[in-house]
Amino acid sequence: MKPPRCKLLAMFCLTLLCSIGALADIPAKPPRTQVAILLFDGVDVIDYAGPFEVFLNAEMDIYTVSANGAAITTEGGMKVQPTYSYANAPDADVVLIPGGNVRSIKNDAATLAWIKQHNAHHGYLMSVCNGAFTLANTGLLSGLKATTTSGNIDALRKAHADIEVLRDARVVDNDRILTTGGLSAGIDGALHMVERLQGKGQAQFIAEILEYHWQPEGSFLPGIDAFHVMHQLLGEENLTGYGHIETLVSTSGDKNGWRYVWRVRSALGHAELANRIDTALADERKQMGMQAPYDASPNHQWRFTDSDQQAWNEQLDVADVAGESDTHLVTLSVTHLPQG
Repeated sequence: MKPPRCKLLAMFCLTLLCSIGALADIPAKPPRTQVAILLFDGVDVIDYAGPFEVFLNAEMDIYTVSANGAAITTEGGMKVQPTYSYANAPDADVVLIPGGNVRSIKNDAATLAWIKQHNAHHGYLMSVCNGAFTLANTGLLSGLKATTTSGNIDALRKAHADIEVLRDARVVDNDRILTTGGLSAGIDGALHMVERLQGKGQAQFIAEILEYHWQPEGSFLPGIDAFHVMHQLLGEENLTGYGHIETLVSTSGDKNGWRYVWRVRSALGHAELANRIDTALADERKQMGMQAPYDASPNHQWRFTDSDQQAWNEQLDVADVAGESDTHLVTLSVTHLPQG
């Protein structure tokens, strides 16, 4: 005999109420982490896009912000439409400050005020690459440790003597303020942030999803390689009017030395070409504190000291390529000089 319909309804309601009571004992899921990414004309794409992928896979809510909310053009010409301006961007748990061409942003009063405003809300701040200069100009790094892209470490030390700038770190964690090395180091910083907020297992899982070789901190440190004291790559602008670069043959080295080798086409002889390249590099050498050639034989040697008071020798060599007219191999190298 079937139970009356009203009895079935009563049993259903009782079951439903019991289920609701059980659900009430389950803690509410915490709100998703809010991440704000600062964008500006000249921003380096990987500086923000690498961390974006990490935070996206960590199921964080991500939005982009520019000074007035207008579209920006990245380094390389990508057009990006930010979500918000400084005026209407909501509070964030994490603010990402990327690098790139930071000349227009690193001293901008509105940008620095916006960063400091978010710091006052006790969120996290994270700079990538030379975004460290923008963060440093807020004063929030004063008395703390930090890092930046390998080629800018000496410059950051010179600009901010109140910051302990580390060469042997890819990510520097000051609790609420993180700084990272250059470019792909932003991915390491984002994974470090995920580890802080969601645990190491989640960060490792995301690294695997992204097929990113997340190495233990200290395994890959470009800042301690001799590469950090090298000139920027010889550019076509350095050879205008008397030659052009066919190819960069190689760039290699370790912590004790580094070298570039180019194939260059020029009608000049190798000696005159070396003199022209020396002239083209003169301003950068002056900024690096290089002394004039200290040895007349062989020529084109320069000596300088980095911000760790380590001495280096730079050597320029230009040689004709046998059997190929107007073709030269140009080698620029640095070698660490022992103390004493």
